Amino acid sequence: MALTADQQREAARRIASWRTDPEQVVCVACDRPGLAIIDRSARPYAEWYALSCAACGLDETLHIALGPPVQSLD
Repeated sequence: MALTADQQREAARRIASWRTDPEQVVCVACDRPGLAIIDRSARPYAEWYALSCAACGLDETLHIALGPPVQSLD
């Protein structure tokens, strides 16, 4: 099951919520509690999150591209 564009945007919001309260995140596909999120990011280049839900079987990876590191001119 691939996430729609709307679900991807909502997943990014729920990942932000997960950072502050990891126990209260609900699935982007079925809206049930218990979305498992694993941060597999390769900062500073990209954020990668593995999303899974035991209730509905969601098993997806969300990629968020980050801009290249800014080089100092000093």
